[in-house]
Amino acid sequence: MKKLPLAIAVSAAILSSNVMAELAPVEFHGYFRAGVGVSGDSGQQVSYQKSNLGRLGNEDATYTEIGLNKEVFNDDGVSFKVNSMFSMKSNGSNDYESTQDDDVEFALRQFNVEATGTLGGEEVVWAGKRYNQRHDVHITDFYYWDISGSGAGIENIALGDGKLAVSWVRSDRSDVVDPGNAAYASDALNVNIFDVRYAGINLWSGMQLEVGLDYAMVNESSQYTGPDTKDGVMGTAEFTQGFDGGFNKTVFQYGTEGYGKALAYGGAGNWYGAEAEDGADGYRIINHGVAELGSNFDFGHVISYSAGSGVEAGQIQDITNVNFVIRPGYKWSEHHKTVLELGTYAGESADGVDSSGQKYTVAQVISAGSSFWARPEIRLYASYLVNGEEKSFAGGTSDTEYNVGIQTE
Repeated sequence: MKKLPLAIAVSAAILSSNVMAELAPVEFHGYFRAGVGVSGDSGQQVSYQKSNLGRLGNEDATYTEIGLNKEVFNDDGVSFKVNSMFSMKSNGSNDYESTQDDDVEFALRQFNVEATGTLGGEEVVWAGKRYNQRHDVHITDFYYWDISGSGAGIENIALGDGKLAVSWVRSDRSDVVDPGNAAYASDALNVNIFDVRYAGINLWSGMQLEVGLDYAMVNESSQYTGPDTKDGVMGTAEFTQGFDGGFNKTVFQYGTEGYGKALAYGGAGNWYGAEAEDGADGYRIINHGVAELGSNFDFGHVISYSAGSGVEAGQIQDITNVNFVIRPGYKWSEHHKTVLELGTYAGESADGVDSSGQKYTVAQVISAGSSFWARPEIRLYASYLVNGEEKSFAGGTSDTEYNVGIQTE
């Protein structure tokens, strides 16, 4: 007898269960961005310092996330839900792109179970691979607090006026590899991150505070002979002021040891710089938000500053970075708007080398509504990019470049 294909077998099993049939249908959700663009001298359009200068007119890849969720049990106030998500990234160069192409990446982003009501309240117990309460700046696609990965935890624990969440997530250092030294095995350094956060602290009208502490515990195998490693701590405080038509967030973060290195290099907490020098530390300050200004204008912005000290051997200069991006938009109608995005940044590396750049973008947008967050959007854009320190475009022959293209998000 021939075996049924896996998809048919799973579907038959689901349809044969009366309990399954009575539950909510499969939830589909996801994200994607794709388009076409060219540059002035570099051929296919380039992407330059997106997290510093802004993403509008500055993304050169096709990226998608497809999620399927299903409630598989619901009885007497107890619910179990299975969540899954896969992603794909490519440069969008051809009609048919497969895993045989070097630039195509498929990834398992989420596969977990959430159990609600098993502890007698609204607490959610979860285990598996998960996006774990991620915090980001949308206009730069920058995640500044993101302890995602394979792990387990409990969240939505009522405590006072707010909610407590705790989790344990694995974040192995597969990038501590030296091809000339077999002892630097990619699986030889295990890192475990313990995340505790408390959200919903009401300070005054419209102002809430969320605080968190992340502890990275390094668990070396007996085969590991790489750089000395140490545990580290990252603390985060996020103040959110809500108002009609938007919000403003101010974020303070401080990290020790490997978290000092992570903050200096734009990490979000789920990557730990375990080989950082003894006594390394770093901090980051971010202010970002979105505002609807009357019926015709909206405005998004971010300004941030980060610094790291002693994170590299022989470091002669603190690693610093400051960036500022604004995205104002004018709404011509419910579905048409004109958007500008202007960004600038400046930084200094551990060896004292300066870096800086600017981006100027204008886009005409067709969107599913007039809100700043209305999606899908189709954007016709033009961007002008400047590297303020060196010639990095068109094969290293120019310090400026422009992009023209159409993108949907």
